[in-house]
Amino acid sequence: MSLIADTIERAHAADLVLEVSLDADRCDVYVIRTRFDRSLTVWVRPDGRFSRARMDGRLITLGQVGAQLGVYARSGARPPR
Repeated sequence: MSLIADTIERAHAADLVLEVSLDADRCDVYVIRTRFDRSLTVWVRPDGRFSRARMDGRLITLGQVGAQLGVYARSGARPPR
């Protein structure tokens, strides 16, 4: 399983996914509540790969998405370098 798929699955399991939609580029768009009661938006390409993410109007990395959701703290994994 890819890191983005694992991240989205964990967000669903923790009931953090607020909205799911499809954009004009056919990317799945997830609006997710962070562990700090903020929200971020993640785009996943049709092939299942990470496209981009935004929080507070700024682009953020997949590693930052995982950190905001607490993925690394729960899984014991380290963010990608």
